[in-house]
This record gives sequence, C-alpha cells and structure tokens, in this order.
Amino acid sequence: MNEKTWSVDIVIDEHKSDETGTETRARALLRASDRTTFVAVGLARRNPRHTDVSEVSEDMAVARALADLSHQLYEAAAEREGVTRSVLSSARLADFGRPGSST
Repeated sequence: MNEKTWSVDIVIDEHKSDETGTETRARALLRASDRTTFVAVGLARRNPRHTDVSEVSEDMAVARALADLSHQLYEAAAEREGVTRSVLSSARLADFGRPGSST
C-alpha cells in the first residue's frame, strides 16, 4: 500500500474596524507530501449583536477557507490532468506514426 500524508494548518485571527466591525479570518495551509503547498483564506463578519460568540464566525471563516482550498485542489488536478492527457496523446501519436506525430 502506497500511503501519503498531507496536513492542513489553520490559523484564525480577528480584526476590528469601525467600518466593518469584527472580521474573522482563517488561513488554511495545505502541505502535500511532494512539498506542494496551497494557501486559502476565508473571511466572516461577526454579527454585532453577538459580540460574545466568536465560534460562529470562526466556523464560517474556516469553512470558507476550506472551500477555497478545495477549489484550488480541483483546479490543480484539472491542470495536471490536461497536461497529462496532452503528453499522452502526443506520445500515442508518435508511437503509431499518425499525422501530427513527431516522428
């Protein structure tokens, strides 16, 4: 069995401003086993009526960061698949001597 381990670190912080109130930010950092890294961010504003409940905005910010991370992984996989298919198609054409091949 070929097993790989990826880890995600999530850092949550808050910023207060007069214009937007309290904003919670979550940063998710994924470290893949091949040293590839992805960084994603999620933001949430705390409801001014719930100043003492930070967990809801933290949960929302983390969920948004993980959703962003998911989209980045899909895009990276699609890009790799496109490159792989292009390389494989070129190799097949070359192997069989079809028009458009490099031989």
